[in-house]
Amino acid sequence: MTARIADFIAGAPTASLIAKPASPDLGPLIHGVTVTALSVGKDGRGQLNELLTERDGPIDPIVHVYQVFAEPGSLRGWVYHKQQDDRLAFTTGAFRVVLFDIREDSPTKGMLNVFQFGEKLRVTLRIPAYVVHGVKNEGTDAASFVNMPTRVYDPANPDKHRLPPDSSLIPYSF
Repeated sequence: MTARIADFIAGAPTASLIAKPASPDLGPLIHGVTVTALSVGKDGRGQLNELLTERDGPIDPIVHVYQVFAEPGSLRGWVYHKQQDDRLAFTTGAFRVVLFDIREDSPTKGMLNVFQFGEKLRVTLRIPAYVVHGVKNEGTDAASFVNMPTRVYDPANPDKHRLPPDSSLIPYSF
């Protein structure tokens, strides 16, 4: 005998396990930056993290998704984009994320934000275009995060503008 449609029970058992935490109070944020606490569902099988959902409000379409694996102590940055926002979801590890606003017309021009995200504080961080960012894995193990940028990556014309991690042009040192 094989399974039939009638053998299945309707409903998702993890749906009732997902608890939406309050967004963390991280102090003043760079204009346009958002930090959304992730819903986490846990049971005997493990956990489920919702990375992006319209239940938190309208979202730009998901057009490109990739996962970054970061070795312990590794640093990515400094970088900004002209045509896209990044939406970084942190669920594992221990990451320090630093943002710096270089937008001439921004009410927060010159402002710096420093965050600790990962397993202890699971969030999706939206970084607007022209906001410089760097991400460092501060943990002792490899860890990962997911990016869901608002624009498809074009290898022939990448929307990435970089400075070296030790640049004195950014008022922060990892």
